[in-house]
Amino acid sequence: MKHFASGSQLVFDLGMNNGDDTDYYLKRGFRVVALEANPELCERAAKRFEPEVNDGRLTIVHAAIWERSGEAVFHINLENDHWSSIDIGWAGRNDGNCRAITVRCVTLSELFAAYGVPLYLKIDVEGVDHVVLDQLKSLPSLPLYVSVEDCRFGFQYLETLAACGYDGFKLLDQSTVPSLRDSSLSYNFPVGSSGPFGDDVPGAWSSYSSVVDSYSHTVRDFNGNRLAPRTQWWDIHCTRTPQEKHHD
Repeated sequence: MKHFASGSQLVFDLGMNNGDDTDYYLKRGFRVVALEANPELCERAAKRFEPEVNDGRLTIVHAAIWERSGEAVFHINLENDHWSSIDIGWAGRNDGNCRAITVRCVTLSELFAAYGVPLYLKIDVEGVDHVVLDQLKSLPSLPLYVSVEDCRFGFQYLETLAACGYDGFKLLDQSTVPSLRDSSLSYNFPVGSSGPFGDDVPGAWSSYSSVVDSYSHTVRDFNGNRLAPRTQWWDIHCTRTPQEKHHD
């Protein structure tokens, strides 16, 4: 039986990028482990969050998440650093100009062993999100909450998360995030940020069968083709819910 880390005060930000998500998690009072493969973004975050790094509330891990430890080639998109990836096809989309660097690689199990199992795992690692999800299946202790950025493999993502034991799901239209607000902090989410997580994501938790049906009518068809305009993009959120919280 899987154990879910409901009492943890730790958040993992896999794919820190400009640090806006990390900033929100810190403001919520969480301890944060933020992973980022782009060294320039790591340097900027170290300056932006110097007090939080110094007091131990934030650990910045300069590495890429991958299926094995060691080193790999990471491609930095010079026009849009959000697209940077180990996957050159992902990083170089739309004929984007990329610079290749060698980065240290870590696995999810290594991160959990080093820092603990988080309450929430945010996955936004551009083209290799499936690598993280596949590793979740083999771990005995899992985050209570997980989110992953949608792509053409969204149905597989949902299936993998259900196989891990997650039974509550929400879909968050990321284009609506700037209109959301954390009233407890008087906090407005920046454009491009991931937004709220867990129970704070709008809407009720849906069962696996219900979210697959909703996803197939809202986000993508069963061939992976987008149903929504390109101005909309989605995150898949999941949790392990008490039975009384299920909504079909």
